[in-house]
Amino acid sequence: MTLLLYMSVAVLSAGLATRAWLEDRGDGGRRAFLGLGWSIAVAYGAFALSLLPSLGFFRVLYMLAGLFIPGFALWSLDRVLRPEAPASPMVARLMFTSSIVAPATTLAHVLFFYDVPRSSPAEAAAGLYGFCALGLSLHTIWKVRSRMALRVDQARLTYLLGTVALAVCLTLLEHLARNLADPVDTANLTMANRGVVLQGALPPLSVLFTALSVYFIDQSLVMLRLLDLQELFSRVATLVASAAVLVVVYGLTATWTGAGPAYPFHSTFQIFLASLFFLAAYDPLRGQIAWWSNRLLNQRGQKLTDALDQLRRDLPTAISTRGLTETLLARLHASGRVPSCSVYLWDRGLDAFALAGRRGSADQRPLTAIASQALPEHFRSGATHISRHTLARRARFDEVASELVGLLDAMDAELVVPFLSKGLLLGWVALKDEEWSDGFSGEEVVRLRETAELATVALTNIQGFQQLEEAHRLAALGSMAAGMAHEIRNPLAGIKGAAEYLQTEDLDGEAQEMLQVVVDEADRLNIVVSQFLDYARPLELHLEQDHVNALVTHIHALLRAQGIPEGVSVEEDLAPDLPPLPIDRARLSQVLLNLVRNAIQAMPSGGVLELKTARRLNRGGMPCLEIAVNDTGEGIDSEDLAKLFIPFFTTKSDGTGLGLPICQRIVQAHGGELDVLSVVGRGSSFLVRLPLPAKEPTQEISRDEIEIEAVSA
Repeated sequence: MTLLLYMSVAVLSAGLATRAWLEDRGDGGRRAFLGLGWSIAVAYGAFALSLLPSLGFFRVLYMLAGLFIPGFALWSLDRVLRPEAPASPMVARLMFTSSIVAPATTLAHVLFFYDVPRSSPAEAAAGLYGFCALGLSLHTIWKVRSRMALRVDQARLTYLLGTVALAVCLTLLEHLARNLADPVDTANLTMANRGVVLQGALPPLSVLFTALSVYFIDQSLVMLRLLDLQELFSRVATLVASAAVLVVVYGLTATWTGAGPAYPFHSTFQIFLASLFFLAAYDPLRGQIAWWSNRLLNQRGQKLTDALDQLRRDLPTAISTRGLTETLLARLHASGRVPSCSVYLWDRGLDAFALAGRRGSADQRPLTAIASQALPEHFRSGATHISRHTLARRARFDEVASELVGLLDAMDAELVVPFLSKGLLLGWVALKDEEWSDGFSGEEVVRLRETAELATVALTNIQGFQQLEEAHRLAALGSMAAGMAHEIRNPLAGIKGAAEYLQTEDLDGEAQEMLQVVVDEADRLNIVVSQFLDYARPLELHLEQDHVNALVTHIHALLRAQGIPEGVSVEEDLAPDLPPLPIDRARLSQVLLNLVRNAIQAMPSGGVLELKTARRLNRGGMPCLEIAVNDTGEGIDSEDLAKLFIPFFTTKSDGTGLGLPICQRIVQAHGGELDVLSVVGRGSSFLVRLPLPAKEPTQEISRDEIEIEAVSA
């Protein structure tokens, strides 16, 4: 077991150091950590092998590699604490001295003291130098600690140096225990007890603290921060307490049975039963031990855990998007671990992710809308969250990482966790960490991701419920519409017929005008009833393979035939080689004609109407064919923009408010989406996106037509 422990730490040190170096080979701190990790790996691996029969000569390699550990340790810690400053002169002096002392003492040991049973004078000299060098390294880092401005940084560095100091002191004590004891006759040792006897009277506790020190330094280099040790100490306390309970159970079992070596099978069976009972009771016991450990050593982390556990119970009961957002933000902020947080959700009217709610104080107000594709693309690539700490280093040479860091800063957030439903980004929650902290721990991020997944399910259910409500509403509306249309059209036809009959009589001019008003209003009311029926009745499509470019050209020809208003010019920008799609030509023509007429009416003083087609990616990242109807008219303000597709809402004096809702239904029946982008005074773009086969080449959704600006409130 002792040999396995040394070898495990050797593999861990080499693995962490190599991984960190491969991620960024040009970083000086990672090169220093590579040397430290491998010097520890070689030293511990050689010591483990020296415990095996006939492999005692590996002690020489253990001594040689161990003397380089102080220099690499000082170099690594110096780069962690002062990454931008030049390396400390002490590092060069210590490495130079080690390169002389290590081969000299090793050669002296091999030539003059190789068969000495205890540590030879050469080994003692090497050990004295090594421990003094480590002490000097720790003293140098301690002086750096005293110059740190923040108390939290001082506290974290104290934890780190305390762990390294414990590893050094325990290693020294273990060496002393081995050398002060009587010499061991290795000929009588078995493989089972050889490692334990040669280790000495003290167990290899130093190995555990060495592993912790290597892990801390790795996190400081990879995560660009000193590790918050409270959570880790809490976990260690939980494991130690659980192990202590198990030791008590085994001890009581051994005392109670009293069988001892006389009846080994009875003792083994009793220990088996004790283990069985312990494991059966361990699950609830472990939860209580972990809770008390966190309460004592990681109070803020435990509060966040409690808040997330409460959210697990609350989120499934949310019945509205607003209620879900408020519940999520309130619980996170009330935990005390999240000083400020915000939720962004997709807003179809803005064609962007809009701020749905925020809690807490912030250095700045976050953006109210984000139209950048950087976040959706990052999550579509498989990322489960975005942490500013992990992006900070890459941002210096990676444009994408730099843009993501800029977005996080604009949202005043350190961590972004998405709401992803089957690859579709519904939104995200953005969290800011406390000033004293260096970021959320890995376990906290995992818990936050699990909570975001629950929120995603709740959002999806809410949207599905809203769609079901809309379907029931339309079904009821359809049933009512048929009867209402019959009751309205019959008397309406009678009124119109009577008015037209009276127009044939010899009446004065004013009477004729009033009769014409009756006829015109009857016609307008008939149109409203017809559109109402179109919107309410089930939509049936007759799909045939057709070319969208040909349809757009046909709409342009219809415009010319009907007469284009003076001052309005119509332009076409059709992408070549678009594939045919299964469409209902009549229905889609109805959509485009409606959009084109709206665009012309939005330019009473003239302007440019552009009909454009292109391959794109829709909001879900799927390939689509986009038909854009762009105008340079008056634009639509944000309040009206959110209501455009609500039935009977209209900004026109003679409008029915059903044209755009009908268009939206037709496009959605084709499996597509109808979006609108608009800026007051600059114009609008109505975008019809129809799905393309996944193999079709695409390009990102363009915003050349309309520029949506995310403005801070």
